[in-house]
Amino acid sequence: MKATDRIIFNTGITYARAVITALISLYATRLILNALGAEDFGLYNVIGGMVAMLSFLNAAMTTSTQRYLSFNLGRQDVELVKGVFANSIIIHFVVAFIVVVAIEVVALYFIDNQLKINPERISVAKYILHFAVASTFITIISVPYDAVINAHENMLFLAVTSIIESFLKLAVALLIVYISTDKLFLFGLLTMGATIIIRIIKQVYSKRKYEECSASLITYYSVSQIKELSSFAGWNLFGALCALARNQGIAVVLNLFYTTVINAAYGIANQINGQLMFFSQTMMSAIRPQIMKSEGANDRARMIRLSLSANKFSFFLFTFFAVPLYFQMPFVLKIWLKELPQYSVEFCRAILLLTAANQINMGLMTAVQAIGKIKLYQTVAGGIQLLTLPIGFVFLKFGYAPYSIVLVSFGLECLSTVFRMFYFDYLTGYPVWLYFKDVILLSIITMIPTAFFVMFLSKTMSLGWWNFVSISIISGISYSFFIYTIGLDKTEKNIIRNTVKKVIKRYKK
Repeated sequence: MKATDRIIFNTGITYARAVITALISLYATRLILNALGAEDFGLYNVIGGMVAMLSFLNAAMTTSTQRYLSFNLGRQDVELVKGVFANSIIIHFVVAFIVVVAIEVVALYFIDNQLKINPERISVAKYILHFAVASTFITIISVPYDAVINAHENMLFLAVTSIIESFLKLAVALLIVYISTDKLFLFGLLTMGATIIIRIIKQVYSKRKYEECSASLITYYSVSQIKELSSFAGWNLFGALCALARNQGIAVVLNLFYTTVINAAYGIANQINGQLMFFSQTMMSAIRPQIMKSEGANDRARMIRLSLSANKFSFFLFTFFAVPLYFQMPFVLKIWLKELPQYSVEFCRAILLLTAANQINMGLMTAVQAIGKIKLYQTVAGGIQLLTLPIGFVFLKFGYAPYSIVLVSFGLECLSTVFRMFYFDYLTGYPVWLYFKDVILLSIITMIPTAFFVMFLSKTMSLGWWNFVSISIISGISYSFFIYTIGLDKTEKNIIRNTVKKVIKRYKK
């Protein structure tokens, strides 16, 4: 299968997965919120949300290992691929131990001394923490297997396991609705069980499917390779931890000023944001291996071209759904949830802005990882993200609304974008002004007409199912038109036209 066709096929598979898992997850969240109540749901987002928080850690470590696997697959060096996998197994066992100990010590301190938790629920909060830690250990030591599946671009298997995981989470939600024991404790325990089951499935499949997964740790053990992998993974991990600290740190800072009900509103915003990000993330999971393989094959021009296209498509795919949702948020939340925590609408809108600013850099981030020079990049970009917490704390201390801390993060994300443009220029020689014109400015100009149109319709039309569906359809048609006519260059338009022709041809057959 040609590289372009593979990207399109994998994108289609991952989109199908995204739609199915999004629908299941949204329904499961409604069941969980109703079963736990705002108080326990907010408590889980502070403590048990560490499982979801560490998915960012997992993704960062997977990307680190995948970079070297994809890079060497691009060079067609089988022995190096085996060496990368074997030594990454050793590294991840060490990392898993360190992370687990650190989480237990730090989190237990916060539970006992800092967080505003009902004294009667502290013991349950600690159990939730232990469940999260157990899941984290299994997840981290399984990262090399995720990296192998991604490097080989086996998105079909990833789609199947993701759908299975969604059904397991739905089963957990249904169980806590009908079982009368402590629902929060049961939810944490069963969520841990679902995570472990999925990890086992992926590991068994990888060992049977890919030769490198059976490589001997003794035969391929290499101190120099461990140092190289550790250095890259360490800096990539630092960047992930900064994003992690920002996202979960916001929840902790909010808890210092408000009750867990506000954390519930922030948790709901993250749920919606996570589902919308799925659409752009699926595209990136399909194109990321090709960007890294292009760099491994010394095809820098193709690597840059793919990364620039990935920036725009990530932004377009996220905002395609985010624009109508932003203006119709009160109606959507009212339909989705029976009890709506205070500030839920404001938190959801603020976090959509933050993510849109982040999505426009996704291809650029992958390009930097493909080149491998990430130390300065992660230090500066991560440091800017961490500024959210002290600056946000000051805003809340001076009496600004709770969601202002997310708007602070949005402003800092825009500042981080400026740094990323200059660093990309430093690494590749691609001019900052050209990047700003062809990616940032073009993407925003493409979105603005549809955003104004949807805003006007939302203000003039009353809330209701028919109006929501009508506005969403009009938004989709309008945005698709502007993306094709304004947002895409000639090469990207040709790819889309050829893809449509192939689909029509196959349909006729």
